Amino acid sequence: MEVVAVAEREHRWRWEIRHNGRVVKESGERFVSPHDAIEDGKRRLVALWTGADRPPISRQPQRRPRATAS
Repeated sequence: MEVVAVAEREHRWRWEIRHNGRVVKESGERFVSPHDAIEDGKRRLVALWTGADRPPISRQPQRRPRATAS
């Protein structure tokens, strides 16, 4: 997951939380600086990541399958 700042009109910023390139949550608020937008988005990311509505984990195990004895 990542938090990105998105430029809006009138020099305002909002944040988006993306998972695998898809937006899963975005701010309704507008912020004066990209830093403020990112920081607020990070706080929301923690709640999203630890909450019940988090997206499914898409990682694949990296261990090699065990060889079976023949």
